[in-house]
Amino acid sequence: MRKIKKFSKSYKNLISIKEDFYENNIINLKNQTRINQEYKKNPIRSLCKNCHKKTLHKFIKNFSIEYSICSKCSHLNGKHEDTEKFNKKLYSSNQGKNYSRNYLKNYSSRVKNIYIPKVDFLKSVVKKKIQLMDIGCGGGHFLKALEMRKINAVGYETSKNLCNLGKSQLKKNKIYNSTFSDINKIVEKNINFNTVSLLEVLEHLTDPHSLLKAFKKSKAEFLYISVPTFSLSVFLENSFPGVFPRQLSGGHTHLFTEKSIKFTANKYNLIIVGEWWFGTDIADLYRSLINTGKILNKKIYLNEINNKLFSVLDDLQSVLDNNKICSEVHLILKKKSI
Repeated sequence: MRKIKKFSKSYKNLISIKEDFYENNIINLKNQTRINQEYKKNPIRSLCKNCHKKTLHKFIKNFSIEYSICSKCSHLNGKHEDTEKFNKKLYSSNQGKNYSRNYLKNYSSRVKNIYIPKVDFLKSVVKKKIQLMDIGCGGGHFLKALEMRKINAVGYETSKNLCNLGKSQLKKNKIYNSTFSDINKIVEKNINFNTVSLLEVLEHLTDPHSLLKAFKKSKAEFLYISVPTFSLSVFLENSFPGVFPRQLSGGHTHLFTEKSIKFTANKYNLIIVGEWWFGTDIADLYRSLINTGKILNKKIYLNEINNKLFSVLDDLQSVLDNNKICSEVHLILKKKSI
C-alpha cells in the first residue's frame, strides 16, 4: 500500500471560526491559568508519557508549568501526570459545558472547512469501503462530514452537552454518551467497523496506551489519528506570556514529535500509510502580535500587520508544514498483520 503524503491547508477560511482566539484573549488566558493550577495539583510525572522511560530532561517553564524532553523518543512532557480525576473535571464536569463552549458556534462552517477535508484525506488513503467508529467525537462534526460523504459511522463522547449538540445535527450516523472507562471495551469488542478514528484524542487520555492496545486487539484494520506536535508555537507561547497558550496548555500536557509518533507506531506493529502535516504556528504568531505591543492606533496597526503578515500567512506556514515542524499532524495507520 503506497503511502500518501500531504502538506498544508489554508488558514483563511478558518479565521472567522477561530475569532474567539483573537477577541477574547484575556478571558481565555484566565481560563488556561485556572486549568494549569488544577494540573499542578497532580502527581509528578517520572516516566515519559509516550515511551515510559525515565529519560526526561528539563526544557522550559511555560505559564507556571515545567516541561521536559525525552531523550529516548523526543516526546515533550509536562511535569505532572494528567490523572483520571483531572480529565473528568476538565472534560465531563457540568456535563462538559465548560470544555464544549468553543464548539457550539459555527457548526456548518466547522464541518465544511475543518472536517470535510479530514474525510477527503481519509478517503484518499483508504480505498475500500469505510465503516468508521469515532472515539471522542465531540459535537459530531466529523460524523456529520462522514455522513455528507455517505460514510456510515458511529461516535462516542464523554460530554453530554456535546452529545446533545451532535444528535441535533446528525440524520443517519449515531452518537452515544460514554465514560472514559467504557471506551477501551467498546473499541476492543468492535466487529462492525474497519476504521477507528481518534482525532485530537490521544493527547487528552490518562492512559492512551490502553486504548491503542484495545485497537490492536480489535477487528479494525485502520487507525486515523490527529495529534498536536512540538512546534514553533511552543516557543511563541513561552515568549508571549500575555497571550493565551493554544498549543501547550489545558488538556495538552504533552506533545508528539515525528520521532515519538514513529516509536509508538512501531510499538503497536502499525505502519503509517497516510500523513498530512499542517499547523497554525504563523497564525499563533499573528495572534500574539496583535494582542501585545505598545499600539497607539489599533486600526492602522492591524492594517499594516495584515498587509505584511496575514497576507502571506499560508506561504510562511507551508515552510514549517513541509519540514514536519508544524503544530499538528493527521496520520492513518494500518495493522501490519492485516
